[in-house]
Amino acid sequence: MAEDLWSLIAESLRARPQQSAWICRLMGGRRQVYSYEQIYAHALDLASRLRERGIASGDIVSILAPNGPEWGIAALAIWKLGAVLAPVHVSYSDDELAAMLEAVQPKLILTHGIERRIANSMEIAMTCDGTRAVHEEDAPVTIAGDQLAVLSYTSGSTGTPKMVRLSHNNILSNVLAAAQCARIHPRDRFLSLLPLSHMFEITGGLLLPLSTGATIVLPRVLAASEILQTLVEEKITAVIAVPKLFRNIMLGLERRFAKGGFWMRLYRQLLRLSPTPIRRLLNWPIRRRLGGHITAWVSGGSRLDPLIAKYFRDLGLPIRQGYGLTETSPVISIQDNFARELDSVGAPLEGVKVKIHDPDAQGSGELWVSGPNVMLGYADAEQTNEVMHDGWFNTGDLATLNERGEITLTGRSKRLIVTEAGKNVYPEELETLLERMPDVAEAGVLEVDMRPVVVMVVEGERQVEHARQILSEFNARVSSHNQITRFALVDELPRTPVGKVALQKLPELFAEKEITEASA
Repeated sequence: MAEDLWSLIAESLRARPQQSAWICRLMGGRRQVYSYEQIYAHALDLASRLRERGIASGDIVSILAPNGPEWGIAALAIWKLGAVLAPVHVSYSDDELAAMLEAVQPKLILTHGIERRIANSMEIAMTCDGTRAVHEEDAPVTIAGDQLAVLSYTSGSTGTPKMVRLSHNNILSNVLAAAQCARIHPRDRFLSLLPLSHMFEITGGLLLPLSTGATIVLPRVLAASEILQTLVEEKITAVIAVPKLFRNIMLGLERRFAKGGFWMRLYRQLLRLSPTPIRRLLNWPIRRRLGGHITAWVSGGSRLDPLIAKYFRDLGLPIRQGYGLTETSPVISIQDNFARELDSVGAPLEGVKVKIHDPDAQGSGELWVSGPNVMLGYADAEQTNEVMHDGWFNTGDLATLNERGEITLTGRSKRLIVTEAGKNVYPEELETLLERMPDVAEAGVLEVDMRPVVVMVVEGERQVEHARQILSEFNARVSSHNQITRFALVDELPRTPVGKVALQKLPELFAEKEITEASA
């Protein structure tokens, strides 16, 4: 069995030379297809060129590039040499990029499709010198499983910069456990939506498909119409995305049902009342509109509203919610298809252990994790000591465990709001409830003066008046300590590169955009 990431993927690439590794949809209706054989050769060629540039085992190399085969061969070439991959988000501003590079100190930056000038960089070229590739293939690979593979710099959603250190064993264990849980086949096609600079996509959208012989499909642009077209034309079977995509799909389907009149509403009701096997036969028109081939919708990155999960289930669509953090390589758990608990994130992957630390009367407490997927630690030893306790990693998430060992998240410990009356307020719950209100596109709840306040995106006209009406209706439905009277309106919430709300930016945004009597 492979003991490092290069060996894992190289073995799969050699075993299926003619299989499609990437299908890249280009403008003008064109497609560029790269086979497993080509990816293997290109990765060897680039590894040889990196070796000539002085890159050796343990050196840190960054990748600054959009998703695609260039990113993939760069990662493989880095691992072939025993070097360390330090991903960079292409969406970073110049200041954010400078801060990240200053912290990581890469020996070289591999780039592709980047207009800005980057010092100490090398362009990723999809070329292959046969002789060069053969020589590199014969070069010995001596990579220990506990050797550093990825150095992931992240400010996360809270704004505290960290450098997560993940070994080959960490990531390898996660890929193998996820493959066993997901049952991936060479006929599967993964739609590439999330940035490869995030561990969620590295593990689930790059290593998982390539290690199992599947194909990665790259859409032309990340637009709703193109995504829908790609699902159909490329016969996509697996979609890994953040909850926002599934919310948008739900809203789009609801609009079509509303336009369909009585018979369409009757059809939807029939689906909802039918047993799952019958539902999977009756829902063919819906599945066909979504490509007709999807066997796995996987939501991750942040909490999926249970009502969205129920909506997909009622239509017979197999949505699964996963959970994890960069520090856990990243997957901790994933639901089964059509899981009984809508708000659960499933049971831990094989080899992963979880426990609730210091639970309250309801069984909710901090979720601690141990297993081969848990990071080596942060680059900062003090930060590591804050979260690691005798081999257990404190996720910082609040959760409960049921009798089947399934995890249900109840909040984030650092986001917990304690009011002056000593009542606990969970911002995640309030955000979910608010986003269920008509015309609330997004909501970010934060604490001001020991009370919850909200930054909202409200659709429609007369937004200030509409927002007040929405909050009035919301407050009538919740207990007094959860009521929200202060709000700010924005065009969109700030987000991290993977699509989470950038929580650290909400206080400043609220202070700047709060609606008061004077500003209304």
